[in-house]
Amino acid sequence: LPEKFILLRYLKKEVAMNYDIKIKGEERDDGRIEFDRLARLAKTTKEIAQKALMLKLFGYSGVVLPAEWKKATDIYLETVKGSKSKGTTLTIDAQTLATHRPVLQGNAFKPELENELQKLTPMALVIQSFRQALEDDPQNNNSLDKPLLKSLMAFKNNFKGEKEVFYLSNRNTIPEIEVRLSDFKKIEQLEESIPEPHKIVVTGRLDEMKYSKSRLVMITNDGPVNILVKDNQEQMLEDLKSFFGKKFSIQGMANYRTGGSISFIELLSFGETTTADEYFNKLPGGMSAKQQLLFQAKKSGTRNPLFDIAGQWPGEETDAEFDEILKSAHQ
Repeated sequence: LPEKFILLRYLKKEVAMNYDIKIKGEERDDGRIEFDRLARLAKTTKEIAQKALMLKLFGYSGVVLPAEWKKATDIYLETVKGSKSKGTTLTIDAQTLATHRPVLQGNAFKPELENELQKLTPMALVIQSFRQALEDDPQNNNSLDKPLLKSLMAFKNNFKGEKEVFYLSNRNTIPEIEVRLSDFKKIEQLEESIPEPHKIVVTGRLDEMKYSKSRLVMITNDGPVNILVKDNQEQMLEDLKSFFGKKFSIQGMANYRTGGSISFIELLSFGETTTADEYFNKLPGGMSAKQQLLFQAKKSGTRNPLFDIAGQWPGEETDAEFDEILKSAHQ
């Protein structure tokens, strides 16, 4: 019985963790937090956690959170303490995603992420997202997308003044991250540097439907690419089966991450490969001249006056113009 009791205590310790959100620096702060501000902080924090989880699971943070995942992103407020000298400290409790392992299995684009996700909590995802956006680490260049960055930007509304600082930590087991009002300029430039979704044509061979009936993998000359089929397109999925192992082409909306790499392609149509399709076969890097300038500005922390004229040059066709080019090429 004592051994079982110790084991239960160990498991409980493993699946629940405490985090601190400290707010300091505002001269008018008396260590209290008003209800409206608390509700806004809770909403923006949880939204970041949910989008970060969706990005890891599905390759895109803009998907609707499935009902079975809502419990996995629960965050609990345990205590609120504060004083004029120390500011406000919120103690947060969150469970590791290992608690929800049955939901994890078979849902991700990348099954190898399962072990990593099991060790994370919703608050750990929040801290990780801010760190990836604010630290100039080349390894993080492909870690964020537009919807998640927009949620990070929304956190800006929690600030009362320029001197205020938010400290997010896991009692020193995860390095503390500091967030200041001035940091959101960097996040904004990073979000602007990501290419907008646009239509592309890709040629390749369809891999097996590994992870979900609506999430596929296409093998191209430039490597594998994630393909997303909307949940209400059952007939399209059925028709796709005839192309397994064969070379064919798809037209879809390419969605990008930071660094200009493709996160996934939302499938619009597909068919046998033509000569024109071969011309459009190479996966685009996705960055326009303006976006490259913005991405470089994010790294250097400065803004370039060329932004005002970038994007005015030829070669940035609209969707309608792109469709006309495709029609002409097929004729």
